[in-house]
Amino acid sequence: MIEKIMKAIKSGNKKKGGNITVGAVVGFLLSCTAVMGADNYLWIKEDGGAIEFNTAITTDANGTGGNWNAANPYEENELNGSTYINNTVLSSSANNGKTSSGIDKSYGLRLSGDLSGFNFVNNSLIAGTNTGDNSGYGILNNGTIGNITNTGVISGTSTGRVEAHGIDNTYSTIKNITNIGVIIGGNSNSEGYGIDSWGTMGNVKNVGLIAGVGGIEARGIVVGGGQRAESIYNDGLIIATSELDYTGFGISMIGSIGNGIVNNGSIIGIGMDNGMGISLDNGIPTLINIGLIIGKDRGNSSFSTKGIYIGYGTLNGMANSGLIIGTTTGSSPSYGINNRSSNPIGIEKTTNTGVVYGKTNVVHTDVGTTIGSLGNYGILATEGNSIKEGTITTENNYGLYITDTDGKVSFDDTKQSNSPVEIVVGYDDSKNEIKREMTIKNAPISGGLASGVGTSTDSLEFTGAVNEFNDSILNGKDKTLKVSGNREISGSIINAYGTAVVFDGIDSQLTLSGTVVNGGSDGTNNGITGSSNGDTLILEGAEIQYKDIGNKFQQTVINGNIDMGNGNNTITLKNGSVVNGKVATGTGIDTIALENEAVVNGEVATGDGNDNLTISTGAIINGNIDMENDDDTLTIEKGSIINGTLNGGTGNDTLNFNPETTRALGNSEINILHNISDFENMNINTNVTLFEKTIEDNGTPTDLAITGAENITIGANGVLTLRLDITNIDKTSGTDKIKGHALYGNNGTITSTGGKLFLALNGAGNESVISFGDTALDGSLVTAHETKVEGEINFATTSLLHKVKRVEGTTNEVIITSRADLPTDIAYEKLNEIYHSILSVDELGNFNVDDDEKLSTFLSYLNDIYAGNPYSYSSELSRKSTGMFRDIVTENIFKPKTNKWIIYGGLTHVDGGTKDTYYGKGYYTYDIGSSDMDADTKITGAYMLGEYGISDTLTSGVVIGGNKLKSDLSNGSKVDGSALYLGAYAKKYIGSLKVTAGAGFQYGDYDADRLAVNKVASDSAESVMKYSDNYNDMTYDIYLNGRYSHNIGDNLFLEPYATLSYTYIDQDSADEGSKSLAIETDSKSFDYTVGKVGVDLKKVIPHEKGKSTLSAGVSYTKILDGADEEHITGRFKGGSNFDILVAHKNEHSIGLNAKYALELENGVLFDVKGTYSVERDSHNGSSKNRTKGKWIAGTGVGYKF
Repeated sequence: MIEKIMKAIKSGNKKKGGNITVGAVVGFLLSCTAVMGADNYLWIKEDGGAIEFNTAITTDANGTGGNWNAANPYEENELNGSTYINNTVLSSSANNGKTSSGIDKSYGLRLSGDLSGFNFVNNSLIAGTNTGDNSGYGILNNGTIGNITNTGVISGTSTGRVEAHGIDNTYSTIKNITNIGVIIGGNSNSEGYGIDSWGTMGNVKNVGLIAGVGGIEARGIVVGGGQRAESIYNDGLIIATSELDYTGFGISMIGSIGNGIVNNGSIIGIGMDNGMGISLDNGIPTLINIGLIIGKDRGNSSFSTKGIYIGYGTLNGMANSGLIIGTTTGSSPSYGINNRSSNPIGIEKTTNTGVVYGKTNVVHTDVGTTIGSLGNYGILATEGNSIKEGTITTENNYGLYITDTDGKVSFDDTKQSNSPVEIVVGYDDSKNEIKREMTIKNAPISGGLASGVGTSTDSLEFTGAVNEFNDSILNGKDKTLKVSGNREISGSIINAYGTAVVFDGIDSQLTLSGTVVNGGSDGTNNGITGSSNGDTLILEGAEIQYKDIGNKFQQTVINGNIDMGNGNNTITLKNGSVVNGKVATGTGIDTIALENEAVVNGEVATGDGNDNLTISTGAIINGNIDMENDDDTLTIEKGSIINGTLNGGTGNDTLNFNPETTRALGNSEINILHNISDFENMNINTNVTLFEKTIEDNGTPTDLAITGAENITIGANGVLTLRLDITNIDKTSGTDKIKGHALYGNNGTITSTGGKLFLALNGAGNESVISFGDTALDGSLVTAHETKVEGEINFATTSLLHKVKRVEGTTNEVIITSRADLPTDIAYEKLNEIYHSILSVDELGNFNVDDDEKLSTFLSYLNDIYAGNPYSYSSELSRKSTGMFRDIVTENIFKPKTNKWIIYGGLTHVDGGTKDTYYGKGYYTYDIGSSDMDADTKITGAYMLGEYGISDTLTSGVVIGGNKLKSDLSNGSKVDGSALYLGAYAKKYIGSLKVTAGAGFQYGDYDADRLAVNKVASDSAESVMKYSDNYNDMTYDIYLNGRYSHNIGDNLFLEPYATLSYTYIDQDSADEGSKSLAIETDSKSFDYTVGKVGVDLKKVIPHEKGKSTLSAGVSYTKILDGADEEHITGRFKGGSNFDILVAHKNEHSIGLNAKYALELENGVLFDVKGTYSVERDSHNGSSKNRTKGKWIAGTGVGYKF
């Protein structure tokens, strides 16, 4: 698909086009960080004020069936405040969601809800592909989002009779869009849209490439009917190509736009029957063109082709300083500007200081509408016999008219003057006119047919002052300006139907500052042509004087090809320069430099000779680079963007990857996302990553290839990271070997002169064999198996858990080995056991641990298994549950009559929890420091008690109860359960002493959900996994309690008491099933001996129908045995054993107790009680345990027979 765009432009430019070779459209993005792999898409949704993420297929527009979670699901991505930054591949190859009408969609990124305060940045690849009759979307916006910024690739493709969208914004809102990379929507059988907005957008700024490719219809940017955008500002390339039938619109404005369109780049629409650069089907306030606008078709129908089309509404003001072309390679009518507005006035005011070309007419106005005024200070050119067709109310021509197939040139003698003229050159944000005073300099007409009429023009040349062509508009048919010597022009516009600027003489130099050059609208010539004697061309933006507003920065824009020809040429594009065309040189030693914020919307091709091309930080090329013949050098700095391929051509060529010139070397990194060919020498002098995949013409992923690199040298400041595709396997030798990487098809040698080679494993595990094909690994690359000195190792993996080992007897194969232990600086014996269990089941490939920070994150994952495991919390729930029923018995103050029963029942609730802190060493960068694990515990239940009076001094009873038990852990895991309790007891009254002895049995049934969040997941692993199991435990409890009641006053009693209990818990094993990294545990028993003492102050209040009892007191509880930490034995399925921590208990606790009881003469009983318990923090070497405070509340009612 991408290549087809290039071919369409090339073929369309062969005759009467802009002679602009745009080049390949998607490719080599130096600021991107990933490429397409397995399906890993993302839906970000706001719901009730909360932002959630989904990475699963959903079944309706609300996201049913998704795995919604508040946590960022992709470890490589960043959530910085209100900005989400995508650094990984988001891709879908099939339907993964539905619209509100139930239609299936495939998206890379979906947005919904009110995300108005939320911004999204893409530094990587987002792709939605669909092969059926449903649409594919790069980004599908169904809500309100803040700013979207793209420095990578956003692609939506389809193959059925449906639409494809790079970004879709239907009935939704995007605040602003900034594109520095690529946005493309393509369907060769139907419709393709780069940005398709049938909603509301703010400002759209493009410096990269926005493309729509369709078989039937293609549009680069669409603003739909009834909708609105604030503005479109373009310094890059916006293109639409319709391959089979009908329309291609660069920009299609059906809705409204608040602040108009400003173009310094290229806007191109190519259709079979109807191509338009800009189509306006609604009124807009202003259109400012300093760049290139082309409408082109290849058909023979009655549909016309237009550079700019006005179908409805009114364009209030248009200022053109650039190049507008309407042309065809068939017989269709074609116009530079076509006014078919339904309004009486289609264009209020048009000012041209550049070039407008229309093959049939320059300006065509239909019956029923008019153009208010047309002021021409540049060139209006056509092959027809009339510049205009239709009504223009006011027309002034200070420039040139070129008509007929023989190119007749004419001007208005009455308008010729050497004095400056006040000209409208643009509009500000308030739609006010921006004016300059410029001198019109029309080249002398030759080949005279009559006064002011001829067939050609003579060239203008420097003959006077050095600034004689500053602040001027130079117009000529061909070779408008000839340059010899060292010349400068500032603030001017140089126009031609053919070539605008030609060098003449030897070693000439021309500096263009804040100047626009328009050339090549005849389809055969250039914007600037060299002398073939060695010339220097310098382009730069500059401060230019404007009327009323003072100085303003103006870019230098070249609309047309630059071909410097033979000789030793130098081309420098400085800040503020834009070239809308191809940059080429011929035979000779040429030097080309693109500096910060220079933009080329076309190819860069050096000819024969030892040429040097430097792409500096901030420069952008929307096209290919071809160094062609001889020994050339291409230097690319980090931070530049090249949307195209790199070809060294023939000869001994060198490709240097260098750090940024404006930052420290340590911050430099270059990521390579497209094929590189025929650079015999590659020098890696900064951080460079070779990705494993690229994108074919149709948008599908394919293997990325570096070929022809005989010598790859990693310099002292260089790090070359080679990403692996572990699904691409060579099975021919009988041993599976991974060949999925960019260097497999290369034939050369990798050498280190102080730098490092890293393998990014992407899921490759222990004992994986990597083949480098015909690429040899030089002995200067040293692995950890060849030296024990850390500083000497320069060939490793990006994983701190893996090493590289050479395959004995080969120079092109290595094997991945796993560390036998975690790094020795980390003193975590228990975490190391879990690590070994992962190794034993060969699942280390699920983790991407390539720096100290990620190692710390990996340790947190292990720590969650060790210290935050739900299976270790149920025993404590069971212990507390039996303790509740024990206290119900021992604290019951109601006594049955002899040979009579008391029946009593009630409700009880416990709300508490723990906060356990586990300490790491704290002084290593990859140490976890300390880790808190919170457990929020709740127990709610009911009970029934029956007690029988055997004698005045002896009673016995039974108690039956049930509890709902729950612990929610701070890592997202939880355990829920229910417990059934059955107990029996006896009470003996000896004077003022009551002794209670009892026993109980409890059966617990638990459901555990373990949430494993892998924040360092490899490309082949899931970042969030949920494991579950159901298991049981049984608890046995015996206890002895004594309470003494001492009368200290009028119905006032002091009651000390003590309880001794023994609890035994037998917990069953657990099994999480067959998922990757699922755990199974062994059964485990726990036993506790607990002592409790306390004292209550009790007041008995007799009244007419019974008595009330109020009591308050304090208690102290100590775990005499069983407080120490325990461990449950666990393992990954089929792996080695490891310990799961059951945290040590706080031995000491103090409770504050209060109770009210009512006993009526008619037998009715009632009580209500509450306890607040606090525990003293306890320490156990590497950890600390503290409770959050525990509330116990209960109430009951009964009857005394």
